[in-house]
Amino acid sequence: GPYAAAPAGATAAGAGHDVRFDAVTVRYRAGTAPALDRIILDLPAGRRVAVVGPSGAGKSTLAAVLTGTVRPEQGRVTLDGADLSAYPVEELPRAVGGLLAEAYVFHATVRENLLLARPAADEAELTAATRAAGLLDWVHAQPAGWDTVVGEEGGQLSGGQRQRLALARALLAAPGVLVLDEPTEGLDPSAADAVLASALAATPAGHSVLLISHRLSGLADLDEIVVLDAGRVVQRGRHDELVAAPGWYRDQWLLQEAAERGYLALTPRP
Repeated sequence: GPYAAAPAGATAAGAGHDVRFDAVTVRYRAGTAPALDRIILDLPAGRRVAVVGPSGAGKSTLAAVLTGTVRPEQGRVTLDGADLSAYPVEELPRAVGGLLAEAYVFHATVRENLLLARPAADEAELTAATRAAGLLDWVHAQPAGWDTVVGEEGGQLSGGQRQRLALARALLAAPGVLVLDEPTEGLDPSAADAVLASALAATPAGHSVLLISHRLSGLADLDEIVVLDAGRVVQRGRHDELVAAPGWYRDQWLLQEAAERGYLALTPRP
């Protein structure tokens, strides 16, 4: 494509890719309303797009289609022009991957949990990913450091720390298309803002990001925000455009701002 390749060394795990959703429809059961309804979405190499919308809008289904775990009933998803279904199952995660709905932590050391993403990663790469996910101070505070056992038996991780560890693993994997499904789930607002900003900053320039989020804070720098409702795209644009226009995004943004700052930012319109 016309997009410059990422600088050498920035992408130990591979180059960027151009993804396109071409009128994708997904239906979980015959005769039911579609979970995704003729979705068109462009995610060229290096582009950062957020998908937002009410619960049940189809956000996680979109992530599942992109990572190959759900197949479209109609339409197609292409990766560099080839149908996603043409890629071998074992190769796809290197191109498209990330943090999906459940932040899973294995019963193993912190280091082993991270190296699942990229076994050849060195200490500097482990450190960078863990710092970006906001977990480095915690690791350094543990007597065993990287060799601290976590997971079922070593239950010393809070929900937020589990989330950070899973995010660090996704950042370390550094797929060309990084899918982040609610990466700040379980973190308080200021921590969520900091982690989202550092995760985006840690993603190599030539790599694209599909961010799925119920929080609208921290999306101002993204190239596009797509609002889904009942499986359809109902709004799309940049944060400043969407906040200025009547619609779901503006209403939700004002509600969230008010809730997080502890007062009602604006009187609701009649």
